[in-house]
Amino acid sequence: MTDQEKSQRTPLIVGDIIDAIRGVLRKHDVTFEEYRAGFMHLMQLADAHEVPLLLDCYLNQTICDIEMKTRQGSRSNVEGPYFLEDAPMVTDTIKVRGDTKPLLIRCRVKDLQGQPIPDVITDIWFADSNGDYSGYSEDFPKEYFRGKTTTDSDGLYAVMGSIPKEYPMTSNEHGPTGTIIELLGGQGMRPQHIHFKYLKEGYAPLTTQTYFSGGAYLKEDPVGAVFDDLIHELKEEDGVAVLDLNIVLDPAA
Repeated sequence: MTDQEKSQRTPLIVGDIIDAIRGVLRKHDVTFEEYRAGFMHLMQLADAHEVPLLLDCYLNQTICDIEMKTRQGSRSNVEGPYFLEDAPMVTDTIKVRGDTKPLLIRCRVKDLQGQPIPDVITDIWFADSNGDYSGYSEDFPKEYFRGKTTTDSDGLYAVMGSIPKEYPMTSNEHGPTGTIIELLGGQGMRPQHIHFKYLKEGYAPLTTQTYFSGGAYLKEDPVGAVFDDLIHELKEEDGVAVLDLNIVLDPAA
């Protein structure tokens, strides 16, 4: 898509969003009092730094679903607000700390024809045993619970990490995002998951997640991002939990 085409799409998309919101306001005869209540809730979201959280909760997976209309490879899934570009490079171990259960992550990356893809840079990030992500405070640096690794000549990588904990979508039970989730009849806990981002020149970037069979909240994920093909059964080898993945990348558009 050219820069001119992008600039032409922007006012069309934004204009349609505004028209859709106006249509909802008119459909329900929203009062000024109700409008101001919604306005103030948006201000609370901004003050609590939860705007990215709210948008990812309700809109990110929709974009992923749109991506899958033109993809044949592995499923695109929510990136979430906790990705960091400059995670440390790792070879065989992602640094963890605290009371964690080790998890060996093994993955084979192939193309649509089933051929292995070497030199795929893979970002991996996941929550700690408290459900927190690294890199957002001085006492929890980004060297923990996240890292980049690269596939070998056979399209394989294997790194040791840990099993993450499920966590709430808000920093406290009654945060502004949590209020909306509860208002809509949902619950705020995300199931256990690990994030992955696969990058290789000549292939479409893939951001996805992996969930764990038997985990809590799989059927009531507030983000609506859990799909059967993303749920994996852990194996056990020599007393260590093992996650085996097979990823298929689409060619670049």
